[in-house]
Amino acid sequence: MIPFSITLSVEFELLERASQLSTILLSIAIFSFSLVGWSGMRTSGFLYLLSKNFFRINPKEKEYKEALKINGGAIVLLFLNFFIALSLCFFLLLKTTLSNWESTIFAFITSFVFVFLQQFGFRFVSFLAGEKEVTEAISTINRNTWQFGGILLLALATIWTLNPIWNELFLYGFLGLLFLMLLLRMIKGILLSFKKRIRWYYFILYLCALEILPAFVFVKLALGSFE
Repeated sequence: MIPFSITLSVEFELLERASQLSTILLSIAIFSFSLVGWSGMRTSGFLYLLSKNFFRINPKEKEYKEALKINGGAIVLLFLNFFIALSLCFFLLLKTTLSNWESTIFAFITSFVFVFLQQFGFRFVSFLAGEKEVTEAISTINRNTWQFGGILLLALATIWTLNPIWNELFLYGFLGLLFLMLLLRMIKGILLSFKKRIRWYYFILYLCALEILPAFVFVKLALGSFE
C-alpha cells in the first residue's frame, strides 16, 4: 500500500504543476486578447483592415496610407500583443527540452532579437542610402506584418496551451506561420526596393541586414527543433 500511495502523490503533484503553468499561460493570453480588443475599439472593420494589410503584396503608396487609419495607441497595443504572442509561442516550443525558467528567458531573448533585427536593420541601410521614404514604407510593412501576425500567433499559442498533447503539430504550425510572415515581409521589401530604385550595393546590404540574417536564424531554430 505504501508504494501505491507514493505513486499517486507524485502524479498528483505533476498534474498540479502542469495545471498551474497552463493557468498562467492562459492568463497571459487573455491579457493579450484584451490588448487587441482595446486597440480595435475605435476602428471600424478593424480585423478586415489588418488582414488586408497583412496579405497585400503590391506596395502602393496609397495602400500604405490605409495603415494610418489605426491610431498610435492601437499600434503600440498591437505591437505589445505581437511581442507577447511571439514569446508565448517560443516558450511553448522550448519548454519541451528546457526548464520553465530557462524557456522563459530564452523565449524573451529570442523574441527581442527577432524584433530588433527587423526593426533596426533597415533603418541602418536607409540611413546609409539617404532614403527616408524607404524607412517610412518598410516601417509600415513591419506594422502590417506584426499587427495581424500577432493575432494569429496569439490564437495559436492559446490553442497550443489548451492542447499540449499535440505539441509537434503546433510546432510545425508555429514555424510555418513564422516563415509566412518572413516571406511576405521579404517579398514586400524587395518589391519596394526595386520601386524606389535603391542602388544595388544598398540593396545587397538591405537583404543581408534585414532579410537573410533573420531568415538564417529562423532556419537554424527550425532545424534544431526538428532534430
